[in-house]
Amino acid sequence: MARLAPGSKTAPKSPSNLPAGLLAELGRRRAGMARHMARAVVSLVRWDDSTGVPPQREAIVRACEAGLDLFLATAREARPATNEELRRVAQLGILQARSSQSVEPILAAYRIAARVAWEEILRAWRGHPDGTPEAIMITANYVFAALDQVAAEVTKTYLHAREQHMQRGTRAHDRLFHSLISDNFDSELELQKQALALNTPITATGYIALVCKLVIGNRESERGGQSLVEVAASIDVPRGVLMHPTDPSTLVVLWPAESMTDGDAARQFVIQLQEEAVQRSRTARARVRAGVGGYHSGLHGISRSFLEAQQAIDAGRKLRPDAVVHGHDEVIPHLVLTQNPQLAQRFVSHNLGRLTNPKVRNREQLLDTLEAYLVTGSVKEAASTLHLHRHTVLYRLEKLRELLGGDLDSPPARLRLQLALDLRKLL
Repeated sequence: MARLAPGSKTAPKSPSNLPAGLLAELGRRRAGMARHMARAVVSLVRWDDSTGVPPQREAIVRACEAGLDLFLATAREARPATNEELRRVAQLGILQARSSQSVEPILAAYRIAARVAWEEILRAWRGHPDGTPEAIMITANYVFAALDQVAAEVTKTYLHAREQHMQRGTRAHDRLFHSLISDNFDSELELQKQALALNTPITATGYIALVCKLVIGNRESERGGQSLVEVAASIDVPRGVLMHPTDPSTLVVLWPAESMTDGDAARQFVIQLQEEAVQRSRTARARVRAGVGGYHSGLHGISRSFLEAQQAIDAGRKLRPDAVVHGHDEVIPHLVLTQNPQLAQRFVSHNLGRLTNPKVRNREQLLDTLEAYLVTGSVKEAASTLHLHRHTVLYRLEKLRELLGGDLDSPPARLRLQLALDLRKLL
């Protein structure tokens, strides 16, 4: 069926005028047809909360009259509708679309009105001497081409309004989240009001902050933040959990908490995030690295927990690059010592002695062996970790005892050596 769209190459250039008698008959029935169309719209369209406040019946009647006037004007002049005329007919739908979350009820209203109008037009054709199939086809073109164009205008307005609404909502959510993690708000009550307006209730008791990165191979993904948002969406989390990619590579999660014991649930979430990321990445070797801050009560405590989570992930990736979760409490001794780099360097030099000299033969191999032995606590497990024969490990340990000039097995010595090795990575 040819459409009479403006500018369309397929539209007839000059279709025959519809019979004047028919147009006169439709003109006489205009008011009754408009009321009939409006009655069908009111009774058949199901308005709900997603479509905002339904339009008044009088407004629907006026919209139906405008649609009939458009049909009569274009039919008399044998021409397609202009854009201005179409916008006039679509005005009610456009206004409704700007405040709606769903456009379908609005489009349904136009379809129902057009169907009723078409049935009335066909009823007027019955018994008319000029009611030929060709004339009926021309009439159908006028009715349904106009319906298509009106629906397109309404949908375009709806999509534009939704895009603007989403952008405003995203910006407002960004501001709320950044206010929480940066502690740049004065009143918790005002912040709670902002959160409720965004349908994002926040927990007054406090949160534990998680800073998460996506690691692919040996490097953190530059676009990992958004990827982790999609992965996290598939995991069931308690009500009140807030997530936001603060930059392209980072996902920050605020986990509702009443005490530090809630950190166990937050850590379990990271493990689930890791499992889901590994499963989705398949051969890409993707995994998760996360820093977990401490619990500090109230909304003003969030920024402190966030800072701790950042410190934990920064220190953790140097100390234990293969680990998934890095807790702030676990790296506190290292952070305290590295606040005074000179003191930390002195501690490393004192405990590692000649191993700090780059000229020592096979120094890196000896350091790796020392760390594996301190971590595992046995020659056999250290050899397995390093993929070496146990005799090789025994030989290197003997060399280490000679260089360090002391015992490697007493608890105080092991503690000092492990801390010195860790600080060496952070300096």
